[in-house]
Amino acid sequence: MPERIEITALVDNYVDMFMPSTKMAAYPVPGKESMLWAEQGLSLWIEVWNQGHRHGILYDFGRSEQVLLHNADLLGLDFSRLDSLVLSHGHVDHYGCLLPVFRKTRQKCRLFLHPKACGSRRFVKKIDGTYAGPWEIDQRVFDEFGSRIETGTARSTIMPGIHLSGQIERITDFEPGMPNAFVEVEEARIHDEIEDDQAIFIELGDDRLVVLTGCCHTGAVNTLEHARNQFPKRKVYALLGGLHLNSAGETQMEKTMEYISQAGIEYIAAFHCTGYYAQRTLMEKFRDQWIPATVGAKMIFTGGS
Repeated sequence: MPERIEITALVDNYVDMFMPSTKMAAYPVPGKESMLWAEQGLSLWIEVWNQGHRHGILYDFGRSEQVLLHNADLLGLDFSRLDSLVLSHGHVDHYGCLLPVFRKTRQKCRLFLHPKACGSRRFVKKIDGTYAGPWEIDQRVFDEFGSRIETGTARSTIMPGIHLSGQIERITDFEPGMPNAFVEVEEARIHDEIEDDQAIFIELGDDRLVVLTGCCHTGAVNTLEHARNQFPKRKVYALLGGLHLNSAGETQMEKTMEYISQAGIEYIAAFHCTGYYAQRTLMEKFRDQWIPATVGAKMIFTGGS
């Protein structure tokens, strides 16, 4: 099983050049890294070591074609070292730089995604009743790289110890998804259940599990329950990624915090769409487990610590 995981935030909504490094996370320092950019979106650079073998993964691709490439250059990250690309779901703030990144990877590098992430025109309904969008993954991704793309709805193994969650079952009654998300079906706009929402599960050492989420549209509790059902003998050691609690009601917030507390998760880094209120609540409630999330943050997890 993997014995070491390194995760670097390549794209996030926030950048902070004055965050002090800790034993769990190193942060950018003034200098060239002062020029890192933030944007609405997420991209996590993941490196996993298993018995001396390294596997490089890029999980999501930010919103624009500029920010991810700019930050990767400043951080010295080489796309030719990637073995896998993973798209959490088909929203523009997660696939924005997918095509340019794919073009910089080696022939063996594969893209994993849910079939409903592609081929759909998606919208967000605004408070005034109008729609933002449409957004759809560039067809050139499939035209140029179709033979290197793997789709599926069931849990799949990217390499031993690294798994894509597959479609996550919705079992809670307090996680509403994204009520203002819509998708075009036969020229009609209907509510988008965002069934393509997928997480990454990485086994660590003998008994731990690291859970990475893109936006967690299915809900943090549903996602964590899915992980527990898939790996009943492993404890969720760390939860990192977007948690989409920016518009959560009081009940959802309370039940989510209660679940995380009872699960005994040792480290939490909430990115992107988690939202200021939820970030503050998580920081106050889980101060010892909390890892501030910002562009350039690098976290290292090992099987022995």
